[in-house]
Amino acid sequence: MKLIRKIALFMAVAVGFASCHGVEDDSVGVTLEASALTIVADGQQSVTFEVLYGASVVSAEAEIYLTSHPDRGFSGTSFSTTEAGEYIFQAIYRDQSSNQVKITATEPVGPHESRFERHICVMDLTGTWCTFCPDGMTKLNFYVQKKEWKDITHILAIHDNTQGDDPMGLPLSSKIMADYGNYGYPMFVTDLRDSGSLTNDVGNIVPSFNRSLDEFPAQCDVKFTSSLEGRNLSVDVDLFAELAGSYAVSVFLVEDNIVAPQKDGSITHQEYNHKHVVRALLNNNYKGDSLGTLAAEQEGSKTYTYTLPEEWKVEDMTIVVLAITPDGYVNNVTAGVLGGSADYKYLAE
Repeated sequence: MKLIRKIALFMAVAVGFASCHGVEDDSVGVTLEASALTIVADGQQSVTFEVLYGASVVSAEAEIYLTSHPDRGFSGTSFSTTEAGEYIFQAIYRDQSSNQVKITATEPVGPHESRFERHICVMDLTGTWCTFCPDGMTKLNFYVQKKEWKDITHILAIHDNTQGDDPMGLPLSSKIMADYGNYGYPMFVTDLRDSGSLTNDVGNIVPSFNRSLDEFPAQCDVKFTSSLEGRNLSVDVDLFAELAGSYAVSVFLVEDNIVAPQKDGSITHQEYNHKHVVRALLNNNYKGDSLGTLAAEQEGSKTYTYTLPEEWKVEDMTIVVLAITPDGYVNNVTAGVLGGSADYKYLAE
């Protein structure tokens, strides 16, 4: 029966395949979604498919076909290739066909000479209740203040409130910790890629910084303009892609010089000066709001609005924007004051 359905699907697609900026979606209730629409044909980058029946995920029960290449075998929900070209997929569930999804696989490129300066993001997962966290931040600052990192590294201190007594705590902290190895507090995450303990694995920070620069050079950059009327903030973000791909952005509000208690070993500092504190994430997902698939030399944009609580000190706050590439890693970072702007970071001629 599966073979008969497969043959019928190929015949139906063949009739309308030649017209093709996209075939009409005549399915009822079945939707095929892809994690990206562009990948590099290097055999490593991949796209993951999800099949929905209404609002229900039915990927495990559905059948996904590579309809544009009927002679090429395909199974599962993940696709990669070493051959550049266009690949069209369609799913069947309960004898109903989904929409078609076109994946473009581009030729791998040689070493890319970027016009932009590469900046790095390091997250510090911390908490006021955490007795080792002040020492973790001291160690992190020791490396970040070195001249090779000082001007290109941005710290995001994301506080955890699972103990119930951190006024700066965000659920985001425990979410990131669960996603990146659960080393315990304090923990670092570099460019949403490498992670480790700031107690036991602190020596891994510098290798993670070097890996960002050596293995993941800049292929894009971000800039923003912002306006502040009273406590109402508006932020316009632009990302410029030097290489084609599916990009995303994350926007954080960060405050320095927050005076609050902090446990430190066996003592508690009642007036500890907390720095780099993430107050808010303006998008729904810390891994970024999609800008869609951008062609090389194309720009994508997003706008965000937020109302600042009265107790936040605007003069001590910055906007930090992460540029995220199709592999899910941070590829560049920019920062600037609320109500101000930050331009693209062009390398000196």
